[in-house]
Amino acid sequence: MDIETKIQKAIINNKLNPSILGERKWYNYFIRVTKLVWVRNFHDGYLIEVYDEKHGNHLVTVTL
Repeated sequence: MDIETKIQKAIINNKLNPSILGERKWYNYFIRVTKLVWVRNFHDGYLIEVYDEKHGNHLVTVTL
């Protein structure tokens, strides 16, 4: 299972809450959640960047 699918399943199963913004550890990954706002005051989703916890390498970026 790829990381993007794992994140989407975790959100559906309430294991990951994207409304908690910022950086944090999530299982064996380090994630950064940012709120996307394209037009003034309209919330358009979340940007989730996933990094390898051990080396800090960027693995995937997911937009929801």
